[in-house]
Amino acid sequence: MGSAVRRWLYLPLGCIMLFNLTDADLEFQKGVLAGISPGITADIDLQCWNTCSLTLIDLKEIKIEHNVDAFWNFMLFLQKSQRPGHYSVFLNIAQDFWDMYIDCLLSRSHGMGRRQVLSSKYNFPQKMWSEIINFIKYLIP
Repeated sequence: MGSAVRRWLYLPLGCIMLFNLTDADLEFQKGVLAGISPGITADIDLQCWNTCSLTLIDLKEIKIEHNVDAFWNFMLFLQKSQRPGHYSVFLNIAQDFWDMYIDCLLSRSHGMGRRQVLSSKYNFPQKMWSEIINFIKYLIP
């Protein structure tokens, strides 16, 4: 009995979803990246943004001027192009940029670029290991 009720419930829901899909704007994802919201620009780390942009120009061997504005103008051209090949190149470069940008942000926030060799008094694993050995020596007479 439950299966018949489920079928009668899912059939109209499936039809509604298919009907809405016919009216869907599949070009929406192109428009999402076309403009940057004013609130987002305050959150961008410009040092990481610029470094990643220039690095991608070198890594992908893009034949444009070696500056950030030229890179993003090229990205906008790829994004708005009517050729499917251009848009797929845009998505690949955008994904690579995003991965590099997030890695840069994480390394800056965790201080990976500022680490120095710690002195022996701050070497926690060795200190903990010596305390464990001393504790074991204390337990075993």
